[in-house]
Amino acid sequence: MIEEDLNLLSSIIITDDLMVDPRDIQLAELLVDYSIELKPGENVCLLTDSVQTMPLFREVYRAIIFAGGYPYPHVELDPHIGWEGMDPIWMDCASDEQIRHLSQLRLDEMKAMDAYIRIGGPANKFELAGIDEKRTALRKRITKPILDERLGKKWVTTRYPVPSMAQAARMSTVDFANFFYGACLVDWNEQETLQERIKKRLEQGKVIRILGEDTDLYIGIEGRKFKKSFGKCVYNPDTGKFEGANMPSGELYCGPVEDFTHGHIKYTYPYNKDGKRIEGIFLKFQHGKIVDFKAERNDMALATLLNTDPGAKRLGELGIGTNPNITDFMDELLFDEKILGTVHVTPGRSYKGWGKNESAIHADIVKDLRPEHGGGEIQVDGETIQKNGKWVF
Repeated sequence: MIEEDLNLLSSIIITDDLMVDPRDIQLAELLVDYSIELKPGENVCLLTDSVQTMPLFREVYRAIIFAGGYPYPHVELDPHIGWEGMDPIWMDCASDEQIRHLSQLRLDEMKAMDAYIRIGGPANKFELAGIDEKRTALRKRITKPILDERLGKKWVTTRYPVPSMAQAARMSTVDFANFFYGACLVDWNEQETLQERIKKRLEQGKVIRILGEDTDLYIGIEGRKFKKSFGKCVYNPDTGKFEGANMPSGELYCGPVEDFTHGHIKYTYPYNKDGKRIEGIFLKFQHGKIVDFKAERNDMALATLLNTDPGAKRLGELGIGTNPNITDFMDELLFDEKILGTVHVTPGRSYKGWGKNESAIHADIVKDLRPEHGGGEIQVDGETIQKNGKWVF
């Protein structure tokens, strides 16, 4: 470990009197030049929820300028940007009138943006744990116009390896950083080739069946397209809008047929909702709608989530992880939903052009189908295409 640390220090670059990890420069260039392919003259909303992300934030800021763009930075506290900017001071102290306020200024700003980059890395991901779920659910509904506007832009979201995330993953900060950059700085062209092969097989099918521990779920996919997620924001000619990306990336997803899903699923991993950790989630579906649910921990938080609006009890996404460099649960959704050998079956909003369900929530909850978690299968019209986390077609 000492030798690794010395090697890392020897690769540090000095710029503006600061030490810079060269991987931050690589990642910044990947986000700006590859993920959103920023063009000269474009406006970029650049958001972070923590000053701990400043090393990467600065390099992304610099890369936007080098690309000829115009950055509009939002650092840490911005209660008007939408749910991604919710902070505990605002959510605790704001009056009901303030909670119901939609900032026309922020909405107009988002309309003027060409792209959006978000860097997450909170000092404490449970800062909103003490806030009434009804207030956070209301705030999401009120600021949904800003989210809808943002989702039509070129966008990419990422994280930064802050100590809180390393703690959640039960890793040292150095080890977590190595994992993080390894998951991001991969050959995305190779990933796209693999995903294209899987996509063609999925789109030939009508019904996907997910089998696993305490799980037997049928999801309708007839006529639905699967989106490849390989770290690049792409333009969808059917909707006339861009579709964003995550970094790290590595998944395929679709918007399931809204009134078809039936069966049940017991998720492997917890879901963190506004600072509350919901564990042991079980959902039962009939005709596309959740008709029964329970959680082993924070059952009331799950009930609040699924009662946000009518669309919260229908599926907005079926996702399948494909990133081979993400192998362990990190308690950070951006990584966990990409684990090769997992699926995420998502109540709530569909991405425009890929599904029809409308909701203020989009709850990606992960089911692990690998042997160490009970094993499982993904079937398409009765044919097994993945078994125990490995492709078999």
